[in-house]
Amino acid sequence: MVTVYLKTGEIVQVRPEELEDFIYANIEKIQPIRVQRRRERKGTIPSNDAASISSR
Repeated sequence: MVTVYLKTGEIVQVRPEELEDFIYANIEKIQPIRVQRRRERKGTIPSNDAASISSR
């Protein structure tokens, strides 16, 4: 299910296969929102060089 927020404050759950038709029928009523993404890690991921060295 996809969550759609309407300008009236209503929250609607729509099935993915019905989403396109719902959007076209209710385009003026849909409230655009911005979802804050998670922060990226600051550190680097250690490489897996130890595995390649031990296999020699």
